[in-house]
Amino acid sequence: MKKIHIILAFVLLSFSVPVQASAAMQGESIYDLLVDRYFNQTNQNDIDANTQDPAAFAGGDFLGIINRLDHIKDMGFTYISMGPVFETSDYKGSSITNYSTVAPHFGTVEDFKHLLETLQSQNMKAMIDLPLAQAEEAEFSEMKQFLETFPVDGVKLTGISENTSPRLASFIEEINTDELDVIALEESDLPVDVTYSEERVNAFQQAFKTTDQPTEGLEGLASTDLLAIDTLASNRFTYVSTEENMFPPTRVKMAVGALLTLPGVPLMTYGTEIAMNGNSDETSHQIMNFRVDEDIMLFIEDLQTIRNQSQALQVGDMEMLENDNGYMVFKRSTEEESFIVVINNTSATQTFTASEELIGKDKELRGLFEQDIVRQDADGNYKLVLDREIVELYHVKEDSGLNMAYIVAMIIAYALFLAFIYLVWRKGKQKQQQT
Repeated sequence: MKKIHIILAFVLLSFSVPVQASAAMQGESIYDLLVDRYFNQTNQNDIDANTQDPAAFAGGDFLGIINRLDHIKDMGFTYISMGPVFETSDYKGSSITNYSTVAPHFGTVEDFKHLLETLQSQNMKAMIDLPLAQAEEAEFSEMKQFLETFPVDGVKLTGISENTSPRLASFIEEINTDELDVIALEESDLPVDVTYSEERVNAFQQAFKTTDQPTEGLEGLASTDLLAIDTLASNRFTYVSTEENMFPPTRVKMAVGALLTLPGVPLMTYGTEIAMNGNSDETSHQIMNFRVDEDIMLFIEDLQTIRNQSQALQVGDMEMLENDNGYMVFKRSTEEESFIVVINNTSATQTFTASEELIGKDKELRGLFEQDIVRQDADGNYKLVLDREIVELYHVKEDSGLNMAYIVAMIIAYALFLAFIYLVWRKGKQKQQQT
């Protein structure tokens, strides 16, 4: 029944929150995967595939992404980053043999085009890796031609530090157009739209690997910062949390809660939603397992449902109200809407008192996950109380007293639920009579 409450909260929110196009990439959220490790739809391209060898191709393909696209879309991600897709001698695309075409291990050119068309039809975007480590003039030309042939929406730069070509900077400037988003997965001074920091990834991991950890490293984030709790090249976040003997699903939800509400462009590595573990390519680049508990996935879906229709959470102003060893309270707001985000990553219940100056007079704070409504007390303040290891978003609204729209919606929801139970019972009764 809690799910019904959350859905109703989202429905009510959708009536009050204007949805507009966001500038640059600030409204996007990226799901980062490796084609070979995601899903194997057909064995026709299983060239040298061996699922028992962690260093070999596993058989994942472009058609597999299409087959399991709903898994990503349901979680609310707007961008799929699929790693290098060029012809390669290894599954992760670190040894490109031809920048002019796609890897036959992943499918045909027609399959790749079909994937891009499918994403476009679903209002989702496609990003590919540009492995730059060994690229020189010929490779730069081939990559530019590839981008002109296949209309991807963005590219992710890797291997920057290993490239000594004087042509590198001008190549990035040439491809970084209004039609193509360019991000980097390592630190550099190149002209990119979204910047990466290893220190920032480490700050997320250290802050949420267990409770009561310093979170000062998550202050001062910019809208052009890439936010990630791990990457395909780092230790998995779950590995870091299990080293602390913590329960991975709870740790992941706390970390993702911050990832999707703080300023910046969130990137989540595939498998995070199932608490994938690992501390090396061999252990962290596992074949995606879709037969697992959906608890984390549902949390991400709920949170992204709010984020994707909220300008405040995508591009709004940020005001840190409290930040003390795992207890973060901050405000995200535009002129039209405001949220108070509370991340209680501590081992105790926490309380925050918000003033009338901060919230406004005669407002109410609607908790979208725990369903509590906070109104002004006799002193004119709003008192927020949150249990340990909980993420909550409070939507600031006018104090409506009894929320008749919500009450009516609840009555309808319960009526539909009871009608469903009755139909199931009646059908079962009919089967008994027939036998």
